[in-house]
Amino acid sequence: MTATPPASRRIPVWLWIVIAVIVLAVIGAAVFLLIDRPTSVNSVRSPAPSRSQSPSASPSASATPTPTPSQSAVAGGGTFDSSMDDYVASALDTQNTAVLSDGGVFTNPVDVVAAASDQNGPLSPDAAVDAMAFMFDPSTEETWNLALPASTIAAYRAGPYGYFFPVGAIVARSADGHVFSFVGHDRLITTMYMAGSEDLLLGH
Repeated sequence: MTATPPASRRIPVWLWIVIAVIVLAVIGAAVFLLIDRPTSVNSVRSPAPSRSQSPSASPSASATPTPTPSQSAVAGGGTFDSSMDDYVASALDTQNTAVLSDGGVFTNPVDVVAAASDQNGPLSPDAAVDAMAFMFDPSTEETWNLALPASTIAAYRAGPYGYFFPVGAIVARSADGHVFSFVGHDRLITTMYMAGSEDLLLGH
């Protein structure tokens, strides 16, 4: 008898499926890498700017300029009641400055500054009245001028103590050149500036 040749071995269907899945996976991975490559390159070539490269860096701080009447006002400054000019004029003309303390016109404390002296700071109302003494000659009656020309006030503001002559201040000058500047609001004086000579205000 003639021997029957063995049947050829056929690859199972399930193995074909596995091979196809593997091939598709490899192709998909290759396509993904090709698509993602430009993005990766761009991310390497375009790094985020560092802080040192920022064009909007803050400028360095500069020194604070000396305040002038146009830039700032003395603390507590504002507009006085219309009756305050006459009240202050009477206190100065009669040298009865105690009414500024007794009448509650000086705040407690009140800032008191005297040109070319060590007096520069808050005082009690009574102490402020005492500090005014050098501005008067008890043996002489003086009339204080509270209606100085605008040009005179402008000259004071342009001088070394211009800060104490803001808009709204009550400014008084005696015949011998003593000058007061009262700063405050309503019927309250929060700052009193004194100069024993007008020349100090003009920088002479």
